[in-house]
Amino acid sequence: MLHSVRGRLTIWYTAILGLVLIVFSAISYIVLAREIRSATDRALANTAREFASAFSNDPTDPAAGSGVLLDFRSSEGQISVFSSAGRIVMSSRFAWSEAERERIGAIVRHGETGFRTVPGGKAGDGIRFVAVPIEVMGQKYTTVVARDLDEQAGRLRAAAQALFLGIPLALLVAAGGGYVLARKSLAPVTAMSTKARQISVETLDERIVVANERDELGFLAMTLNELLERLQRAFESQRRFMADASHELRTPVAIIQGEADVALTRTDRSPDEYRESIVIMQGAALGLTRIVQNLFLLARTDAGNYPIQKSRFYVDEVIASCAHSMRSVAAAKDIELTCAATSDPVIVADEDLIHRMLLNLIDNAVKFTPPGGHVDIRSQRSGNDVAISIHDSGPGVALDDQSRIFERFFRADRSRRRGVTAGTARGAGLGLPIARWIAEAHGGALVLERSTSEGSTFL
Repeated sequence: MLHSVRGRLTIWYTAILGLVLIVFSAISYIVLAREIRSATDRALANTAREFASAFSNDPTDPAAGSGVLLDFRSSEGQISVFSSAGRIVMSSRFAWSEAERERIGAIVRHGETGFRTVPGGKAGDGIRFVAVPIEVMGQKYTTVVARDLDEQAGRLRAAAQALFLGIPLALLVAAGGGYVLARKSLAPVTAMSTKARQISVETLDERIVVANERDELGFLAMTLNELLERLQRAFESQRRFMADASHELRTPVAIIQGEADVALTRTDRSPDEYRESIVIMQGAALGLTRIVQNLFLLARTDAGNYPIQKSRFYVDEVIASCAHSMRSVAAAKDIELTCAATSDPVIVADEDLIHRMLLNLIDNAVKFTPPGGHVDIRSQRSGNDVAISIHDSGPGVALDDQSRIFERFFRADRSRRRGVTAGTARGAGLGLPIARWIAEAHGGALVLERSTSEGSTFL
């Protein structure tokens, strides 16, 4: 039972309720005992006051007070008149025992008045009395009105027995009811656990039923559904990533394998033909290396453990270096590459990553720009930030593809390749995703600012 939430909730609920009942019962018992004692004292005081008044108004002789006692025989207490020597002058029909008379008489002889309790009574619970001094015909007497505490003690014992029997019974009923309520309240959690256990990689599209969206359990169910939604997207992205990566890796591996097989199986080839095969394999190996490096970079960024080493450097020098590296590639395609960078803008960032980001963007612009076009690189400072824009005169990105160009392995073949020489725009579709990650890792952003049939601008 202790291993289940229902059992622990029931135990805690019963324990707290038991503590509350015990404290409440103790306070109630103390209040009841005090109230019973106060009621007894009030009754004794009223009787003593009335008797003393009547006795003082009929002062013919102390013995004549017996008539006054007859008027008070209906009283619940015993009335006695003591002399100053502590002897009973008169008393009601209730007789004191010898020991009780001695105890009360000793108190009277010492001149003590007010409320007192002495041992005695029929059941040994004591005698409660009040002593009131009076004066009759110049003689001092003491009126004593007493009551046996057996009835008071009996009422308190009955109340205690009721509490001792009622508290365990109440706890037993509360424990049973609490267990049922806890089981009913946690039934949706059990159902959610069962459903979540049934969901596997193949059934990630299933969701947990939300009974009530406005309570805590409904919020938990919606949270789990959101988690399943994220997991489903992550698994689908992983599957797509693995499929695309396998496809991209398969092509250069197939080229290398094919050229190697041809070179090994044919013995009549000339040195130039062997050299051509080696050049082809070298190009495929370089492409394979570039894909593996990009995949490794993306894997480390997804794991969140790629070290970013920031330093202060001039961003215009990095832009100029990237432009210089791509001039020969652009010139081979008869593309004009211009650069207009703001002078002396110092930034704090990872210089290697910024260089890689700009190189990817410029390479992408040159790759999708047809011969005779141009690529323009500009930078300007805006407060503490530096804005870099790369504009090309390519065919632009189709409207349907603009929201997907930053996805991994995505290539806008239908639009960006129009007018581009076949084989010159081959890529793995990882340059833009890596460039966006680098920008975001430095607190910036990379967006496709504009893309028309006259060209595209990345900012």
